[in-house]
Amino acid sequence: MKKWAAIGALVALGCSSTGTSARRLVVRRATGMQTSTAHEDRSRCDATRPGRSSSEYDTNSDGVPDVRKVFQTVGEASEVHSVLVCREVDLNHDGSKDVFRFYNDEGRTLREEEDRDFDGRIDVITYFEGGDVVRREFDTNSDGMVDMRLYFRDHRPFRAERELQADSSPDFHADYWEFFDTRGNIVRIGWDYDHDGRADRWDRIDRLAPQRPQASAQQPSSQPAPPPGTATATAPAPAPAPAPATPAAASSVTP
Repeated sequence: MKKWAAIGALVALGCSSTGTSARRLVVRRATGMQTSTAHEDRSRCDATRPGRSSSEYDTNSDGVPDVRKVFQTVGEASEVHSVLVCREVDLNHDGSKDVFRFYNDEGRTLREEEDRDFDGRIDVITYFEGGDVVRREFDTNSDGMVDMRLYFRDHRPFRAERELQADSSPDFHADYWEFFDTRGNIVRIGWDYDHDGRADRWDRIDRLAPQRPQASAQQPSSQPAPPPGTATATAPAPAPAPAPATPAAASSVTP
């Protein structure tokens, strides 16, 4: 009984904005990471509100629930039905929730918060429109603030924005951009050196001519060597840039 009481207390705290450390950190970062509806979205995990109910599931049969769903009763008379408004998941079965997904009253996903490295802090937030992913925000250096945004179009990432020059502002100020083609390859890169919000330099990766491979010593090139003193043209190499960080889709547990 003590074990289940402790688990019940943990589940109750997980949905509270002043409960576990992970939820407190999300609230602290709300102004820099969230939209104006962030507080309303998180309140959907509160099963004590009128018309709310919740259920828990043990997906790995270890005796401890790892998925919690909250439902909202909507409609009137014969149209009354329950709609899923919140889902919380403990992915690694350590007793702490790692994924929080919020739904509107029609059951469509609004936003999802993830702790992908299981350190107790939300580091990825995914935004949805019409059920499709439109943007992801990342805290890649665990400082509690967004430093990268990835935008989607037609279910594919097409633009990434990063804040490479750290500052004390809680707001996101992009100073590095990456644009992708339909295959996910980077085709254009931009830098903002003076941090004024506008790119000072653009490089078109898709327009840089590929460099010729060097001929093997055992198989000399069939082309004649250029006469002495003749300059050879080589394509300029792009300036070094951070490695692209297109994230893989997060795994989830569904009962």
